[in-house]
Amino acid sequence: MAFEFIREELTEARYLRNPKDATGYSEYDIANTFFEHMLMLQQMRYENPEAAAAYAKKTLQYQTFTQVRTGATDLHNLASILANQSKYGDKLTSTGNVYLDELKFKRYLRDVASGKLNKAQDRQLFMSMQRNLQIRNSLLKNARRIAQDYGSATNQERKAVAQRMINTNRQDNKFRSDMFRPYAATTVSQGLVSGGPQRDSIAKGAVKTVAKAAAAFGAGYAIGRKFF
Repeated sequence: MAFEFIREELTEARYLRNPKDATGYSEYDIANTFFEHMLMLQQMRYENPEAAAAYAKKTLQYQTFTQVRTGATDLHNLASILANQSKYGDKLTSTGNVYLDELKFKRYLRDVASGKLNKAQDRQLFMSMQRNLQIRNSLLKNARRIAQDYGSATNQERKAVAQRMINTNRQDNKFRSDMFRPYAATTVSQGLVSGGPQRDSIAKGAVKTVAKAAAAFGAGYAIGRKFF
């Protein structure tokens, strides 16, 4: 099975294992990283529904988003910080200016986990999430427009989102996220990223660490920028 080894990557969080990992970031930093994870999950939802459903189920395993947990997914932990900013105020450089609608977020995860699609609902969710999280990055805004209507996106647009997400995960240790390798493997298997070593290394399962995977994707940085 093409994505068999992806299951091995759905382990404990790697980007945010505990609250101290959020030290020095602002609520905007956390919001941007959360939004990037949501865009990756949305793309996997179409390109690799099995992996997306598995990740969504694991993110929902604690039912609530009240605290950062070592055994939770990175998406769970990012959501927990956004939903409880005052609780982590001693770690974050600023708080209180962004908002996560937890109910809509949980509904989205349940839909992904069950394989249910509602395009109009997805469009509304991502637009309101961009507004509530105060996403200002123009590249992320463009990626959102494509991802929310991913079923109608062209192959070129899908490649653009994939390359953007690969590039951004090279920053601030985001490549350590538990979503990175299954996402990267999906984009490789579906032909959404550039050819050459970066495809071969992941497709063959030859990359032993996520850091090596991030380095392998470095050559595609310039390519990704031209799409936006």
